[in-house]
Amino acid sequence: MTAADTSSHPPLIIAKGKTMKKKHIVKKLMLAAVMFPLAAQAAQAAEMASFGEPPKDFKIDYQTEQNGMIMVELVPQKQTVDNWTQMITLQSMAGAKPGVERFRADMASLWQNACPKGNFDTVREGEENGYPFVLWLMACENNPQTNKSEFTWVKAIQGNDGLYVKQYAFRYAPNKAEVFEAINQLRNFTVCDNSAKHPCGKSGK
Repeated sequence: MTAADTSSHPPLIIAKGKTMKKKHIVKKLMLAAVMFPLAAQAAQAAEMASFGEPPKDFKIDYQTEQNGMIMVELVPQKQTVDNWTQMITLQSMAGAKPGVERFRADMASLWQNACPKGNFDTVREGEENGYPFVLWLMACENNPQTNKSEFTWVKAIQGNDGLYVKQYAFRYAPNKAEVFEAINQLRNFTVCDNSAKHPCGKSGK
């Protein structure tokens, strides 16, 4: 899918894509995937993740599928997954049920190993649309692999059918407006199955 395909933000379908080498810490910490649902799927009972609209100036630059797991990465129009300043990653693990607390703990341990002087702080946790979730910040003043700063906000939702994750990363210290945009992007990420407990649409987003 080209940059032009995302300019009007239609429903996105993730397909198998090429593999690229990346120096993004988070990519080395977990193998996961998530997909954008088709608008028509909202009427079905199947569980799905809804990620909201990406920023207008972002494009899909990488997508892959392995053993039922799907991952999509978006970056600003003139950037790539090999050379970026901001990146949004959508991930899911079908059938995975580690729970958000265990997943967060594992990520914290791996983050400390990747960036010994980094910080890992929980921003918010609880339940959204009937599903447990956690939102946290991973900060690294100097990524040993790139010699650049890296700040990543991560939101994980444990569904009944799998674990869903959305990340918003910066390779520099973001300002307040940029942090607000990142948090807003994660706030618009939800999971639903069109049941009374996990409704889709306005009540469940």
